[in-house]
Amino acid sequence: MHAILGSINNKDYPKPITKGAWLLFILLSLPLLNACSQNTPQQNILPSSEETPNTDTFVSESKIEELLNAEFILQREGPNKAFEPFYELASQSGDITLIERLTHIAVVSQNYLYIERSANLWLSADPTSEAAYSLKLQVLIKDNRAEEVTTLLTNAIRHKVSLRFLPLYLEDNVRDNDQVNTIEVAISALSPELKNNQYIQVSYAHLLLLSGKYQLAIDTSEQLLKKTNADKSETLYLILAFSQKNLGRLDDAIKTLYTALKHFPSKTRVLTPLIDFLVENGQSQVATETYQKADLETAEKLQVGINLMRTLLEHNQPGLTLSTADSLPEKQLGLSNQIQYLTAIALAQLDKKAQAIELMKKVDGNLRTNATNQLALWFYDEGKENDINNMVLNRTPRENMPEQVDTISRLHEEKGHTDLSFELVSDALIALPESDALRYHKALLADTLGNWEITEKELKFLLQKDPDNPQYLNALGYTLLSQTKRIDEAMKYIESAYEKVDSDPAIIDSLGWGFFLKGEFEQSSYYLKKAWSILPDAEIAAHYGESLWKQRHYKEAIAVWEAALKTSPDTPLLLDTIKRLSPSLLEERKQDKPS
Repeated sequence: MHAILGSINNKDYPKPITKGAWLLFILLSLPLLNACSQNTPQQNILPSSEETPNTDTFVSESKIEELLNAEFILQREGPNKAFEPFYELASQSGDITLIERLTHIAVVSQNYLYIERSANLWLSADPTSEAAYSLKLQVLIKDNRAEEVTTLLTNAIRHKVSLRFLPLYLEDNVRDNDQVNTIEVAISALSPELKNNQYIQVSYAHLLLLSGKYQLAIDTSEQLLKKTNADKSETLYLILAFSQKNLGRLDDAIKTLYTALKHFPSKTRVLTPLIDFLVENGQSQVATETYQKADLETAEKLQVGINLMRTLLEHNQPGLTLSTADSLPEKQLGLSNQIQYLTAIALAQLDKKAQAIELMKKVDGNLRTNATNQLALWFYDEGKENDINNMVLNRTPRENMPEQVDTISRLHEEKGHTDLSFELVSDALIALPESDALRYHKALLADTLGNWEITEKELKFLLQKDPDNPQYLNALGYTLLSQTKRIDEAMKYIESAYEKVDSDPAIIDSLGWGFFLKGEFEQSSYYLKKAWSILPDAEIAAHYGESLWKQRHYKEAIAVWEAALKTSPDTPLLLDTIKRLSPSLLEERKQDKPS
């Protein structure tokens, strides 16, 4: 929904009749309030020197000097240092131009307190400023101050200020449950008269859609569309269409979007869901024709076309996907990787796997990882699993190597090729010897393959670099427990790990199993029960059950094993343990299964 009900371009609306009109677009479009961790260079955001307020508005030379000093602080020390000097000047002068500049500085500072103070000052000087209301609204909603949002909206309506910024802000933040809830609470507290405001009604309809009250959303949006003096934005048609679709009325939703397209021709926010709905409704050919007829700029043509390709693939229409790809603009504006990726998927769906692989090999950029993962799957389909490792190592940059290798090595393991997984990790480690993650993964794989000497060597190497790492300590200790008779040495590592982290079930399990191997069965059961209570894992169940069985607590052991078998019936260690100690349990389970 977010992608469809995205922010509306402000040029589609009439400009507000306020002195601060030039700043409205800046305030509504700047992502600073939504991404406060950005470190945008100050010189690229701050107003240029020609935006400095006209000194003719100040009557005294001392004020001019103070303004120049504030400008100097702004340029040399940044917006946070400059805010207070500018605030003092703006509050004393009441000059709107200076207040607008103060507000811009506050936004760039990314300080919510500064933003709210500047917005308050702006509203005190001009209580009809739509930009100031919009800015303060964002701060209040992000702070979950619903009561103050209600007051702000009430004041704006009483001053005859358009609330078009409210549904816009809601659209941009539909994924933030806290903010949506704050808006909903604030609207519900408005008086019945104020709730009739068209922008409140649009926001209310959107909230109904988000909460799954589709029929109410339909009723509200239809009433607004019938009003002759209402601002019938494409958002209203989208709310109606998505509500209709969610009630299974796909034909009605398509009709609604066709109507919207008449009012907003070539609007991608309307065209994109219309095409999606047509494909979903079994009208893929109509969808592609609708796309072809749309009069769009190159960038929009590409975006809508790529979305159409994706939708067609989701509905198993590879042929139309390829014809859509052929009709895309020649200038691909940096989107060639997306187009190649989807085209390769289409070729694969048409059983042209060899062509798909060659094309997917060309995919780079942000889709490189996805392409590599897909190529690995196709190599397995083609029986070329032995070629996967070279492909991965050749395609993957050093900085992405640990994550990419981890993904592919786990694919090898799922396919039953632990040997290929070990080879991949080992080769990657040659290229990236400083990667502790790769080395640790290699150590665990070596143990799985029975090469525990390699496991011990690699873990000891890691412990030289990080001697207090509880994960390494526990892994080495458990390896020695399971592969050697060096129990006392193993327990030193495990007990050291437990001293550092006493709530990790893997460490607790190792400790309990160590006590079992030492013959200290009560201690063993204590720790294994603790591990089992934290994480009811099948391997912990194998250990805990065996400890109970050794102490002749047969019913308790069987109860633990049965619980583990329900969730993890194929775990080798669990099955081996039961076969050794209570094979009849597995026979009973076979008999209980329906034939």
